[in-house]
Amino acid sequence: MEPIAIQIQRKGLALDPAQIAKLSTEFRDSHWVRLPQLLEPSILDFLQARLDNSQWETMSHGKIGEEYIANDLPATSLLHFAMNRPKFRAVVEEITGCKVLRWFRGRVYRMVAEAGHHDNWHDDVDHSNEVAISLNLSRNLFRGGLFTLRERDSRRVVARVANTGPGDALIFRISPDLQHRISDLEGAESKTAFAGWFRSDPPECFRDSSMQSLTGTRAI
Repeated sequence: MEPIAIQIQRKGLALDPAQIAKLSTEFRDSHWVRLPQLLEPSILDFLQARLDNSQWETMSHGKIGEEYIANDLPATSLLHFAMNRPKFRAVVEEITGCKVLRWFRGRVYRMVAEAGHHDNWHDDVDHSNEVAISLNLSRNLFRGGLFTLRERDSRRVVARVANTGPGDALIFRISPDLQHRISDLEGAESKTAFAGWFRSDPPECFRDSSMQSLTGTRAI
């Protein structure tokens, strides 16, 4: 079992500075790292129970891919709260070497082989995205669905990872020089994950407030 460097717990954030230092070196060399058991089991159980009864909507990303998106406010709000905590963002900054990660935005998605869900090569360089995370929320072990990272020009694969551990997460660099994708699923088991981006631009709420003040519109 891999040592736990960071764990989001009900009582707060548990950290192992020695493991975080190792992850920082690994990220610098490989552009990605795994965060084993990022979620405390009780939090993972809560989220999985919510998602078992969630409504799912088809989301198309054009040429990039297609998936289901969860419509469950308690689950997505809890995950966004955890990722946007200043202490957690500071740890991600330390691991990745990114100086300013101001906020995080993501989604809970599910990929089902029989539904034709897929994910093609892309880079996610828009909107000041600096670092991405994919957190495994799947209840059962799935086959396929490998996270793959490659160099854009040479197409050399630098990572091919089956992120199947309960509550495990991958964080990886967003760069014009890199592309990533999720391979097709195999078999009947679906893949469920929370994925999104740590960004360096001001959060949307502050940008909206600034625009309203400039135009003389009072926020309600």
